[in-house]
Amino acid sequence: MKKLITLLLILSFGFIQAQDNFIHYLDESNFKKGIQKGVVVVEFNAPFNLSNSFPDWKQLEHCKYYRVCIEGSPILKKRYKIFSYPTIVVFHNGYVERKYKGNIMLELEITTEKLQKSIDELYLDKF
Repeated sequence: MKKLITLLLILSFGFIQAQDNFIHYLDESNFKKGIQKGVVVVEFNAPFNLSNSFPDWKQLEHCKYYRVCIEGSPILKKRYKIFSYPTIVVFHNGYVERKYKGNIMLELEITTEKLQKSIDELYLDKF
């Protein structure tokens, strides 16, 4: 019985770890709650441009990372003035702090290091 419980704990821990590898999406119904607390990075993108999504999102620390499909969220697209894809918006406690837009080739020019620096500046504000 002890072995079974140990095995179940190990498997459940692995499942929880694996969930972190999936992108979480926000839409108009859960957006406000998703950006409310702490540093949150939101990538707005369109289905036709998913190949140009920010590739290193798993490497970002001290933040939550979400994506928004603009086709299913026209109100968010309008509210945050998303005109180029992808666009990354960095929120801190629900407020827009930084915005990085895709270029004419529909690619982001922001590096992981620069984005992490912006996140760290906002994260350290709480200390």
